[in-house]
Amino acid sequence: MRNKILRKAIGLLGGGICLFGCSIFGAKAQGTTDVFKVMNESSERHHVVRRIPEKFHITRNRLYSWVYGYRWVRDTAKHQWKWRNKTGAFGLLLQSDDRQCEVLYSAMLGGIKHRSWIENDLLNISQGQDDIRFEDHVQAVGGRKVKRRFNADSIFMLELPIEPMEQDSAVYTRCLRMYLTQGERHIDFVWFFTDEGYERRAEYMRALDGAVCYKRGRWRHKPEQVVRAEQQNRGKR
Repeated sequence: MRNKILRKAIGLLGGGICLFGCSIFGAKAQGTTDVFKVMNESSERHHVVRRIPEKFHITRNRLYSWVYGYRWVRDTAKHQWKWRNKTGAFGLLLQSDDRQCEVLYSAMLGGIKHRSWIENDLLNISQGQDDIRFEDHVQAVGGRKVKRRFNADSIFMLELPIEPMEQDSAVYTRCLRMYLTQGERHIDFVWFFTDEGYERRAEYMRALDGAVCYKRGRWRHKPEQVVRAEQQNRGKR
């Protein structure tokens, strides 16, 4: 009997997963503008804070694209998953000063339904097979500590298999994807580590404390409204 725990644990919430995220940082996302300024403008619209953590720096003054895996869709007639197109993330790439870690602040701020994104990550790990177990791959943390650190509800984290990649004279061999959620909203991070950095991954990830959080107080926009407004603005350019 096929294991259906993936669909039970995450749920099929409907809606699409956008290639490289649903909300880019701003009007000049593919240029060589001040990407940190553009990121701050997007963060302000989405009522979140994203600063550069201590002992990290911006690697380049342009947005970084990371292509990984596919977007998977369900073939209801054949009861199986099929890949549709390449996916991944893009945004602001930061590197630790010792070059043992990099973190991508994803442009995916306007997206909702984080469960659909986690589901797609798991399908990329299993190559479209339903027998992957959520609890074997996804670490979920919630409670007061997460609320105190990030004003968030939960952290979901899973490791994605990657080929070694060399950047700035460092070879990154391990990858973790992290979703910081509040309701159905989420802030997406992709972490890259050298072998040495992976052994100290908790230390690097604690650097987000004080640098990233959901703002307190009521957000005057609904996520769908911000996404719709930014899509309309892009259509006018």
